[in-house]
Amino acid sequence: GVFNETITPEIGYKIGAAFASYVDSNEIIVGHDGRISNNEMFAAISSGIQTMNKQVMYVGMVPTDVVYTLSGIKNLPGLIITASHNPKEYTGLKFCNNGAVAIGQETGLREIKDLAENFVGDFYALDLPELQNMNHLYLEHFKKIVDPSDISDKVKFSIDGGNGVLGSIIKDLSKTFGLNYEGLYMEVDGNFPNHPADPSNKENLTDLINKVISNNHDFGVAFDGDADRSVFIDDKGNLISGSLMTCLISDWLFEKKSKVKVVHNVNVQPSVVEYLNNKGIETIRSKVGHSYIKKIMRDEDADFGGEHSAHFYLRENFYADSGILTLLIFLKILSEKNIKSSELVQNYNFNPSSDEINYIVEDVEISLKKIENSFEGEFDKLDGISYFSDDFWFNVRGSNTEPMLRLNAEAINQKTLDNIIEKISNII
Repeated sequence: GVFNETITPEIGYKIGAAFASYVDSNEIIVGHDGRISNNEMFAAISSGIQTMNKQVMYVGMVPTDVVYTLSGIKNLPGLIITASHNPKEYTGLKFCNNGAVAIGQETGLREIKDLAENFVGDFYALDLPELQNMNHLYLEHFKKIVDPSDISDKVKFSIDGGNGVLGSIIKDLSKTFGLNYEGLYMEVDGNFPNHPADPSNKENLTDLINKVISNNHDFGVAFDGDADRSVFIDDKGNLISGSLMTCLISDWLFEKKSKVKVVHNVNVQPSVVEYLNNKGIETIRSKVGHSYIKKIMRDEDADFGGEHSAHFYLRENFYADSGILTLLIFLKILSEKNIKSSELVQNYNFNPSSDEINYIVEDVEISLKKIENSFEGEFDKLDGISYFSDDFWFNVRGSNTEPMLRLNAEAINQKTLDNIIEKISNII
């Protein structure tokens, strides 16, 4: 929500107290991204936690996945204050339980909401806990997954930090893994002065694409505000979609071992899923959202998870998503294969697909019903509505965080794709 409108320090205090009441542990890991409202939010939330006689393990300004990984290493619940890719006036919270187990709508958020709404007591500021920098534990954990010696220093790339929280850890990350990169907008600045920290919008990738091409780099990667999401472009400036990256990493894992299980959300292109299935890779479909994917991965002991929105999950990282770990894996793949990223991508020839197209609407349910009534046959309703025909596929779903519809589509050729996008746009 918007800081000081829908989420105030008083509400933050109650949520902190509610979360402390909900979890069993006497200690809670707390971090935050680089937003300008974080000091006030952190003071309120940590006071709420301490009000319930629980300790705050304050890990400072860190990417979201640092909290997840430390939650796994320490087997403690974690909370990060972040609004991810949202505009600067927003704030928010992401929670996990002991061992980086995700907390979502069906797995604790509603209970925490009830506890917060029923909490009796006024915001009372307590002393701020001391900073405990644990980035070294996070990086040591990643070294067990990707050995720094497996990354060639010949692979040179560009990073667009988007003035998000990646900048808080990039020097330590680069030193640990010997990264050969050039950075754009790496200074953490909650005003996001250069462009919004949302790499899913192609307009925000223009500077990165120009840098990759002008410097003849092997690839480029852009991070969102809390750095848990990484969007890649190849050496020719072409976007590597979340669906394609899901495929690339699944394929690479399948080369390493004969049996691989992959969880993907409803937005991943059907032609990608079909390709993986034809290779013998088991795929499991999920609703959009990290808590759903992580639960299925744990229940099924899946190796990997991928979302079209560029969140990627790994079993060895407590089933959690990490944009930084995805970057390290991609570097390892390119180092092993010793080919350009565009050559790696050329191996795949999937149907034309749309980027995610967003529509601001007054009523999500009414809009979905209108689309449903405009097509014959059955819709899949795992998450929003999905329509499969011989010539095209699309999924339209309401955003989890904003009043908008999100459309993803794929078709046998560009003309069919353009037509189906136009038809759905007109309905909306």
